Amino acid sequence: MGIIYWQAKMLLDARRAGVPMDRLLMIGRQSLLLHPSELRGIRRICPGALADYKWGEYADRFFRECLGASTVNTLDYSAYEDADLLYDLNQPIPSELKGRFDAVVEAGSLEHIFNFPIAIANLMQMTKVGGTIFASTVSNNLCGHGFYQFSPELIFRVFTVENGFELGKVLVLEARYPGIELTPISKAFEVADPAIAQCRVGLMTKRPIMLFFDARKKVESPLFVRSPMQSDYAAAWLSNGKPATARMPQWIRNLPRYSSFRIWLREISIVRSFDNWLTGQRQLGQFSLKNKRLFKKVQ
Repeated sequence: MGIIYWQAKMLLDARRAGVPMDRLLMIGRQSLLLHPSELRGIRRICPGALADYKWGEYADRFFRECLGASTVNTLDYSAYEDADLLYDLNQPIPSELKGRFDAVVEAGSLEHIFNFPIAIANLMQMTKVGGTIFASTVSNNLCGHGFYQFSPELIFRVFTVENGFELGKVLVLEARYPGIELTPISKAFEVADPAIAQCRVGLMTKRPIMLFFDARKKVESPLFVRSPMQSDYAAAWLSNGKPATARMPQWIRNLPRYSSFRIWLREISIVRSFDNWLTGQRQLGQFSLKNKRLFKKVQ
């Protein structure tokens, strides 16, 4: 993948807000992928930048000209794209890389690293206190692109105060093709935290979905002293909740408890099938980008 418009804009907005980016680390040597309309948008924010821009050029020039980075390092497993820091992120990083960077930019490497908990911890440890991680990764409908596809829940549970971070915006973007860079992406949605929404934030779409987020390191803390837990299970365990039982339609539940008619209705397959259909339709509505309670469109 590479740096597309929405991640470039996220970085520019952060820089204009005063987020430090003097010493910047790129995970993998990333290309800058801007369509003509998007390039014009970047130049409106950063006048005079990226003269003679060529599609797919490395993003180093963008980091220096638009973000003011004085040092740009690239970390990768191999030197095939001229990375200057060679390291396997499946393994814990050495001490000399810890707390070294103002900005860590990840644009599609995490899903390719088998040992994800170690890899994400490495990114968090390489970030200075006061520094920020800017990341994009795959979510839905990109099976086979890498080892994994990630949910917003994971991001909300990893970048917590307990782990020393303050999470900024978590966005999902819907692309037209599996090659997300092939067309401009016009729609982005800010995602609700499942713990606050008190429900699972699922998503079903016909098109590929990318996940973007930024997280600022507030303090140096030991990471994952407690393993992240999915919020709905954590809430159920805290309240001693019981597992959900098989659901019956309300009108059947309203019948007398030991009514033979109620028992008979429960066993009729057509009643069960109709109720399952209603439940499924409700789930499709909940797991849609049209669910404004969970997905807020970003202008």
